[in-house]
Amino acid sequence: EGHAMWDRDNYLIRFVPGVDFTDPSYHLPHFYELFAEWANEEDRAFWAEAAKRSRTYLVTAAHPETGLTPEYSYDDGTPNHIRGFGDFYSDSYRTAANIGMDYEWCGREETPVQIVENIHKFFHGIDPEEYTRYKIDGTKFDEKARHPLGLLATNAAASLAYDDGTKGKWFIDLLWNTPMRTDRNRYYDNCLYFFAILALSGNYRMWK
Repeated sequence: EGHAMWDRDNYLIRFVPGVDFTDPSYHLPHFYELFAEWANEEDRAFWAEAAKRSRTYLVTAAHPETGLTPEYSYDDGTPNHIRGFGDFYSDSYRTAANIGMDYEWCGREETPVQIVENIHKFFHGIDPEEYTRYKIDGTKFDEKARHPLGLLATNAAASLAYDDGTKGKWFIDLLWNTPMRTDRNRYYDNCLYFFAILALSGNYRMWK
């Protein structure tokens, strides 16, 4: 039969089918809400529950002070350090932007906006050139971030989680005044840049 991409018992997405861990940045409750509305009738209850479980899960995976999430984590939220993926690095960046989109599209009280507030507090005022790899408690590694523009872009996009249009403005302004990347690592950075600009401009919308 193969393996499913979701755990049918706890409703959490897998990193890949057949493994016992997940990736916080894979949790997209705003899409699951749409699946719950438009998927096959027999699947809708599953997707509605998956949206709830993902929002709850993100709170367990995010550090309570910094808001940082690991790249891989177990179902109880603890970092999975297999091959070094238990720290805040490239995959992790997407989590904040996903929370922003969840709030923008769904506006749920359960959307974990506090994670975004904590992440913004942690990164506010830091030049992207100074971004590094981090433990989720904010401890720095002596290793520069491979995708600093991507991290800036997702932090800016996360501002959609705020009702107050002035919150997150520091990240938005910085992104707006930062050019796209042109070197060999440009693919991931510029994809996140593109999605951030699309979302912040109001052009990343649900298709109905």
